[in-house]
This record gives sequence, structure tokens and C-alpha cells, in this order.
Amino acid sequence: MKDLKLTNLSALVRAAEAYASDDVSDVSKVAQKLYPKGKYPFVLSDEFPLPLHLFSPRLTSMLTKSEGKLDALGMWNLITTRENVIRMVTAAEIERTSAESLGKQFEKIYKRDTVEQLMRRKQMIGYMIKVVMECFGYFVYSSRMQVSTLRSGADASKRKSNYFTTASRYAPFSEADVKNLAAQITDDKTRSIFKSIADLIIKEKTEYQKAYRITDLTNWNSL
Repeated sequence: MKDLKLTNLSALVRAAEAYASDDVSDVSKVAQKLYPKGKYPFVLSDEFPLPLHLFSPRLTSMLTKSEGKLDALGMWNLITTRENVIRMVTAAEIERTSAESLGKQFEKIYKRDTVEQLMRRKQMIGYMIKVVMECFGYFVYSSRMQVSTLRSGADASKRKSNYFTTASRYAPFSEADVKNLAAQITDDKTRSIFKSIADLIIKEKTEYQKAYRITDLTNWNSL
């Protein structure tokens, strides 16, 4: 069990605090603005009906403001496709950084970036990935790990991607981790809601996990 701190989390604790205080109006307004058709992504359950990722102020700011015209919403939509979530989770399971599994896509789409834009984009992508992984029950296990897709002695031109040089590795929450985190919450109602949210995620019972079905297996005749 890793010694986790509440400050390591981006959305879960804030969601618990907001639902505990019955003060979700700000998140509701942002959700309506970003998803005017009313079909919200990353909804936990009927009891917690707002997009979980929007409880992260930093991510919300990225998605609602024009940050250097870096196409934040487009990046978020790319990162949160089912295929890419599966890539990131798979990378975490084999103890690789999740960002490196997406490097080629960003390298291709944003190839005209200036050096300044590239640096800012990588920071935004890294944080977006953190929020997504948290929504699927993973926390940062080790940050700023060196990303190497090149075998010793191999041709440098053959490496998979040079887009990320450092990135975070993720590990799944355990029940012990949740218990440790919940013990750090002083408000009883917030603690209870936090445990309920974390339990839904660990057991893969959130509405978005049911929709993503990232652990399902398919074959050619079921596609």
C-alpha cells in the first residue's frame, strides 16, 4: 500500500465535498455549457449525476477557457475515447507510463506546435491523463519517470515515439488505499460519500465504466 495523501487526488475528494454540502451548482452550470444536449460523460450514478471530471477545477479551467488555442476540449475528447482509456490502463497494468501509449497520436495531430505550445500541451495532457486514470481507479504511483521506447543498441529512428520524455506511472486503488484516504477526511458526511464514490469505481459499477466496458473481451463475430 502506498502512503497516499488527499492532495494527490484531483476530482474524487472535491466531488465528495460538493455532494456532501449539496453545493454542486457551479459544476452543474459548467456541465450544461460543455454538454448542452444533456448527455453527460463520467457520471457515477443516479445519486451522483454530474460529470466526475468537472469537479477538478484545473481541468474545468482547461476545458472552458482558450488556453493558448491549444484545443483543450479536442485533447480531452481524444484521451477519453474507449480505445485510449484501454491503452492507458494496459500501460499501467504492465508498469509503463500511460502517456507513452498515446504519444504517436499527439505527435501526428499537433505536429505544427511551437516549442512553447508543445511544452504547455504536454503539461495539459499529463494532467488530463491523471484525471482520467483517477476516474478509473488509478493514482499516480511514480511521477516524472523517464520514458524510453528504444531498446539498447537499437536504431533511434525506429523508436515508437519521442513525444513524451517523462511521464507518470499509475497503480490501481486498493480498498486499503481508500481506507487510508478516507481516514484523512474529517467531515463524516464527506468521508462517507468519498468511500461510496471510491467503492463504485473499484467495483467498476459507475455508469461510465459500464459504458466503456474496458475489461470486456470481443472477437470478430461480436463486433
